Amino acid sequence: MKLGVVSDIHGSLTAFKEAKDYLKDSDLLLIAGDILYHGARNPLPAGYDTEGVLEELKEMEEDFLAVKGNVDALVDDWVLPYPLSEYTVVEDNGRRIAIYHGYQDETAEERANFAHQLGADILVFGHTHLPLIEEVNGVILLNPGSIALPKQKPAVSTIAQIDEKQIKLIALESKEVLKEYKLD
Repeated sequence: MKLGVVSDIHGSLTAFKEAKDYLKDSDLLLIAGDILYHGARNPLPAGYDTEGVLEELKEMEEDFLAVKGNVDALVDDWVLPYPLSEYTVVEDNGRRIAIYHGYQDETAEERANFAHQLGADILVFGHTHLPLIEEVNGVILLNPGSIALPKQKPAVSTIAQIDEKQIKLIALESKEVLKEYKLD
């Protein structure tokens, strides 16, 4: 299975459509939280349109899995296609992939421990708005970064792809592969 991975949409319809278009050949899109709103600490992202993001998600039907981020609210559960959970797990090619937003833990070790509790080989998270692929204590930690409000310098909107052979971090605008991680 080919998985697309995004996080921290923060209501940017423009960024979400671009990410969705690039990842259209994915079998499933994993969304690591902060879907509709920008939050009190963030500026409004370009293309801010929560109703538009909601409509895009509804059109996708069952082609995505999403988890709750720290700015996702109870009211979002009423309008999204299904209530958001704190985490979820998907099995793919003999791998167990856990997804959560990431505000629950601060360090890589804490995130790896959470993944171990779920028996996960890969942990997908967001929250920091910083793209990352690294192995910690036998777990691959993957943060696709933010498509709407990137925080690395220079600020580049990023997404990720997972297939049976590798994980890629990709710059959304240029489509340049920024980092690859080979899977066993």
